[in-house]
Amino acid sequence: MKFDLTLALVDRPGQLVRALEPIAKNGGNIISIIHEREKPVEGYVPVSLVVDFPSKQNLKRTVSDLKSLGVSIVKSEEVVETTRLTLILIGRMDLKRLIETRVENVRIIGFEVSAPASKEACVKLELEIPTDLVDEALDELRKVSKEENAILISSI
Repeated sequence: MKFDLTLALVDRPGQLVRALEPIAKNGGNIISIIHEREKPVEGYVPVSLVVDFPSKQNLKRTVSDLKSLGVSIVKSEEVVETTRLTLILIGRMDLKRLIETRVENVRIIGFEVSAPASKEACVKLELEIPTDLVDEALDELRKVSKEENAILISSI
């Protein structure tokens, strides 16, 4: 599980190494690190990390260990990998029903409607979906489009 952490480290030599020890001890694998020494704020240096931990529990232990060392944690959040998906819908359907799909965290990032010469409307949807929910989202969208008698074409 990837997490985005931002730490505020005291602007003294050795503080970065000191902060990295609890991460390593708790199974964290550093994916990226940005140490912004040129941007100290009131004696603190912001350090942004993306860390892969085996579980949320490993992150919690790391946060606890960092706090016990006096390291301030400015931000700690899970990085959710997303997939962009393009869908074409052909036919008359209740778009509100499609938009209100039961799959969590699906974001519409693009929406186009065309008025073709035929009776059937055509809608292009661009979605951003957490990668681990793509199959579930597609299944739900296929189900809704079938119930609405529409044709669904997806980029996957």
